[in-house]
Amino acid sequence: MSEMSPTVSFMSQNARDFKANPSDHDYQSITEVESYAEAEHIVDTLSDAGFPIQNARIVGVNLESVEQVTGRMTTGKAAGIGALNGALWGIFIGLFWVLFMPVFAWKALLMGAIVGAVLGAILAAVGQGMQGGRRDFASVRTTRANSYEIQIRSAFVNQAYSALASAGIQTY
Repeated sequence: MSEMSPTVSFMSQNARDFKANPSDHDYQSITEVESYAEAEHIVDTLSDAGFPIQNARIVGVNLESVEQVTGRMTTGKAAGIGALNGALWGIFIGLFWVLFMPVFAWKALLMGAIVGAVLGAILAAVGQGMQGGRRDFASVRTTRANSYEIQIRSAFVNQAYSALASAGIQTY
């Protein structure tokens, strides 16, 4: 029979506690606010009052995805963006070459930038061309909540209500 070696964990105590948290059914909503800043303020107030804050959480409610179109995307524009990104990656990789060939530092950086730009432009142009006109625009996508609930583990709900009442914060 062989002995098992001890397991080393680099997880913080808070992360281990969170991992061991019971299911969602063990939490109750104590209030709902419209902005994340308000939610942060309530949780900060609980923390300042000495509430065991690892028993609280902020939950976004009614999430919506918003995609803001930022402009038209052509194959040429995609190639230009790809070339810039590729050049930056090439310079980054060139910095590693400099560690091994310090005499040729400027050549390593220059070659990295050139090769990266060419490969980046080709890959981006091909990728845009493969879209076949289905997505000829650039956009930025975000997810946001319409409101935020402050939820507290059931065993600590009364303590949270007391702490917030002492601070003059009304809940539902």
